[in-house]
This record gives sequence, structure tokens and C-alpha cells, in this order.
Amino acid sequence: MVRFGVGMAPVEPLKKVASLAKLAEELGFEHFVHADQRFSGEKDVFVTLAADALNTTTIKLGPCVSDPFCRIPAMLAVAIASLDELSEGRALLALGAGGSGFAQMHLERKHVNDALRETVTMIRGLFRGETVNFDGRLYRLTDARLGFDVRPDIPILVASRSPLNLELAGEIADGAIIATYVSGAQLAFAIERVRAGAKKAGRRVEDVRLISWVYTSISDDGRQAVENVRPFVTQALLNTSPAAYPVILDGFDQALPSFLRKCRGMGQAGLEVAYRDRTYLTDDVIKRFSIAGTAEDCIQKIKEINSFGIDEIWLRCFSAPRSEVEHEKVIVPFAEKVMPRLAADTR
Repeated sequence: MVRFGVGMAPVEPLKKVASLAKLAEELGFEHFVHADQRFSGEKDVFVTLAADALNTTTIKLGPCVSDPFCRIPAMLAVAIASLDELSEGRALLALGAGGSGFAQMHLERKHVNDALRETVTMIRGLFRGETVNFDGRLYRLTDARLGFDVRPDIPILVASRSPLNLELAGEIADGAIIATYVSGAQLAFAIERVRAGAKKAGRRVEDVRLISWVYTSISDDGRQAVENVRPFVTQALLNTSPAAYPVILDGFDQALPSFLRKCRGMGQAGLEVAYRDRTYLTDDVIKRFSIAGTAEDCIQKIKEINSFGIDEIWLRCFSAPRSEVEHEKVIVPFAEKVMPRLAADTR
């Protein structure tokens, strides 16, 4: 059976965001997570999650994703452990490379794979109640201890499209959040990287939670749903390592990888060029990287994802192009028209 979560950037008033957490819980979603971003109207993720916790009773909560550059690892451990206490055992931590605020805060995102590895190592020790001494490539801790009771098995997940970081997830994390890859060759590529990492650690890929993190829009007008996710899929493609392009873009225009590389090199202006393009970034390209369309379209895409052994799908919802608001316009019809059909098909 497929289980669902909801992801959103907390840009609406916090009371409304908390009410959406409650609504998602009532609709049958099992996870409610927030983008940990900044300087585009997002509220602080941990203040938001605390509000969610106080307005819900069962849904699991966490940032998706936090990064170890904007939020140093030890303080992430404190925040997640505090959220777990407040929510009575419902917290999780999703880690990633980060995507916003670096230029404004004059931070450098470097050695991401090492940063994530060191972060997981330190946080795990702190969650176990240990006094942690750590001397790594990027981070150091001396005699650090949380000093309050913590659930030692708070899930730590790694979210990525990067081959190296997907491998890292398989090696050391409780789960891999496979970001944006939601179709055949992409999923096979991502899961193989997770499997390779698991093998390094003497694990099986079945020992690692596999979660699909997917841009989602549902509408009776399927074309409009595609347009709703287009800006975000476009940005994701530009942020994806070009090393993955030959696999994930197989079957499309042979010039598409070159076009994306060119746009990457143009910075913010390149994002706008890519967003307005329809020659290379066709509707079919956007649909390969999203759950977007009518209810029937969404059902078929979810079945494709599930066929790869992924039974957790977290929806990053969009109700209009370039909009981070009115998530209820996605989660309500999704819960009414999609989730019951999938539940019935598994009986």
C-alpha cells in the first residue's frame, strides 16, 4: 500500500500552515514536512513545525530539507530532538545539500558529501545520549552532549538527486528521499545508487526506506497542472548534476542536455530562459519529473513509482505556476480522487 506525505514551503500565515497540517492529518496523509529555506518569504522551519506539532496528534513532522551549512549539525540535533519531545515522538530529520540563502549569508556550500556524512555521524551520537567528540574535514565537536532525554532512533533521511549523495543515503541513512526522479530510467538510476551505498555498509537496499519526493499538481485541466509544476521542475533540472543527464534525459531531444548546461552557466537569467522554453522543455519532459495532470494521470504515475518498490510518496504541492500558497487546492482533490483509488487497487 502506498503511503503519502505533504511538503510545502511555509510562506502563508503560520496559523493557516498549522491548520493545513491538521487538514493533511485528517485527509490521511502520514507526513507533513516543510522546506527549510529563507529569503523568499519562508517562515522559520522549526517555529512552523512546533505550530504543526501543537495542532496535530499523529502525523509525522520534520524539515525537508535542512542543510548542514545554514544550520550547523549540533544545533540541528537540538532542534530535531526538541521537536520530537514536543510532538511526542513524531519528528524526523531530512538532510540535503541546501538550496537557498547562501549568497545572502556569504556561505560556501563545499564538500557536500563529506558535510552530510559528518552531520549524520555527529547527530546520531547526540541522539544516543553520548558525549560527542568529533574532528572532521568540515566540523568539530568537543564534549558536546544534549543533556536531555532523546529518542535514539529519530529517523535521519538524506534527500538528493546527486548520485554520490544517493549512494551516501544507502550507506548511512535510515532512508533515501529520491528527489524529482519519478519515471522509469530515472528511478532505476537512483535506486541503483542507493543500492551501491547500502552494499558498502553490508546492508541491502531493502533495509533503506525509499521515499519519492515529487512536484505535484492535480486538476481536471491536465495541461494546467503541468504548467503549475513547470517552474519547479525546471529549477530542479538546472540544479541536477549534469553527470546524470545522459540517463535521466534519455529519449528526449539530444540537444536538451546541452541546453540545460548552457542555462546553468547563465545563473538566474538562465533559469528564466529555461522556464520560458518549450522547444526542449516540452510538456513530456515536465511530466517525466512530476505527478501532474488529471486524477487518472496522477494514479498512473504513482503506480509507476510504486512498481520500483517505493511505497512512500511525499507530494510537494503547487496550485498555480510560481505559487507556494493554497496547498489545499491540491491535497483535498488528491485525497478525494487519487488515494481511495490506489487503496482499492491494493485490496
